[in-house]
Amino acid sequence: MAMWQEVPGDTSEPPAPVELATTSWGTGPGRALLLHGIVSAGATWWRLAETLAADGYEVVAPDLRGHGTSPRADSYLLADHVADVQALGTAWDLVVGHSLGGVLGALATDADRRFTRRLVLLDPALDVEEDRFEAVAEAEIRDATHPPSARTVQGVHAAWDRRDAAAVAAAAKAADATAVARTLRDNAPWRYTAVVTRLTVPTLVLGADPACGALFHPRSGVELMIRNPSVRARVVVGAGHAVHRERPSAVATAVRSFLW
Repeated sequence: MAMWQEVPGDTSEPPAPVELATTSWGTGPGRALLLHGIVSAGATWWRLAETLAADGYEVVAPDLRGHGTSPRADSYLLADHVADVQALGTAWDLVVGHSLGGVLGALATDADRRFTRRLVLLDPALDVEEDRFEAVAEAEIRDATHPPSARTVQGVHAAWDRRDAAAVAAAAKAADATAVARTLRDNAPWRYTAVVTRLTVPTLVLGADPACGALFHPRSGVELMIRNPSVRARVVVGAGHAVHRERPSAVATAVRSFLW
């Protein structure tokens, strides 16, 4: 059963954003924002970004605070991450978020309906069971503390493009382990599905295959579609958590269909 809970961590004063480093592709006229997951970076979006740029989008992919070349910070509450993302602008034609980035995209859109015209969530980390949370957190912190080489990443994900393996390894090396730990643990319990029930913009959830290590459960997708007519949810069969690297063509096709 999905857990429907309001987002904790509200503060009396608005968080002060940090200036995020960004990677960009294309020149428009459409505008797309791509939000990466934990222990990742904006450059890892290269494949989907190139596809969107070829379709006429200016694509911006930030490094979240504590990741890539963006500043480290004193606070890693989701409200802080959202403030950083909101500082990049509003009125996006498309926002795509993977894992943690999916949560941030949903929170930013919930806070301001004008943030984006359409929202895509790739295996979003909306609800992680408490008995599973610590194992997930430890694995992410380990990757930031002892980042894998590109060869190691390629060995685990043999079907990935070599550029994906290299980008993921570089992102892990650049991520700050303290930022990763605090982003995960300071925002627990990790139950943020409720925010998606409130969204009013068209939202597409592309979940990973449960047989391949999905974070987002198909049952949650069904419940979301029942509770919110703005939401469509699908499973990308055969894809693990990094659905845009596991099944890039399927994700690109789904996003294009959603936009058109």
